[in-house]
Amino acid sequence: MDTNHKTIVITGANSGIGYQVACQLALQGAHIVMACRNPDKAKQAQQELIDQVPDANVCILVVDVSEPASIAEFTQHFAKRFGSLDILINNAGIVAPRLTHNSAGHELHLATNYLGSFALTGSLLPYFSKQGSPRIVNVGSVAHRFGKFDFSDINWEQQKFNHWKAYARSKIAVAAFTLELNRRLKQQGSNIVSVGAHPGLAATDIGQKTGVTTAKNRFVQWYQDKMVAWVVAHPADGALPIVHAATDETVQGGDYYGPNGLFEIKGKPGKARINSQVLAADFGPQLWAVSESMTGVSYLSPL
Repeated sequence: MDTNHKTIVITGANSGIGYQVACQLALQGAHIVMACRNPDKAKQAQQELIDQVPDANVCILVVDVSEPASIAEFTQHFAKRFGSLDILINNAGIVAPRLTHNSAGHELHLATNYLGSFALTGSLLPYFSKQGSPRIVNVGSVAHRFGKFDFSDINWEQQKFNHWKAYARSKIAVAAFTLELNRRLKQQGSNIVSVGAHPGLAATDIGQKTGVTTAKNRFVQWYQDKMVAWVVAHPADGALPIVHAATDETVQGGDYYGPNGLFEIKGKPGKARINSQVLAADFGPQLWAVSESMTGVSYLSPL
């Protein structure tokens, strides 16, 4: 897909994978909308991007995807300023060690990593271009394969909270949303396709910036600084499957990509495996109904 002059919204574009995706797409001539929670960090990232890509067409619109009111405000600003969208990359995410809720009472991993994407996508759907084949790219995680979604305790009110399990559950929801969204778009005869991608294991600051502390032990610190770099991918490499999902001509709706190396940790973009729970026929529709109830955003009802 030729992304020259295409308008692309990327959530969480001020750091990590989102920033690297923005840089790579800016090099292709796309008009990048950095949809970020922190305007100061976004401005710094914008300047760094322009330093790397001097002719980049990039702007900032503030949004906290964990908060429904912020999503609604973002949509209004986008509609007034642009009015048309070609690609949406739902990338923003967190890993937080403590049980936290947003203003609506939703557990923060689910609210940020999934429900925000569900609501933002539904809010922006009317503004997608009617020309070509616009795309919605949902950024998942290899961690989703090792979790199990629990509808009975979706906000962790009964079980002992575990932030890694909560993270995995949120990414299960992302994968299921990708498939169910594409199914509904296709059913409606839409020209928009929904695809997913994960970056593998990339050396980003997602844990540190959300409160996960690193060990003080000198050996562990040395291991983190020296050895992890040998195992994990650089964020620029982790961005490749997402860029592939957003731009490659061979991509089809419902595809899910990741690195093609050992355990999908790093490597060139290739088809990735999906948690079997996601593939169950009733899971996507059930998750969709719960998501509508939790966000108050309803769209693409079955025909």
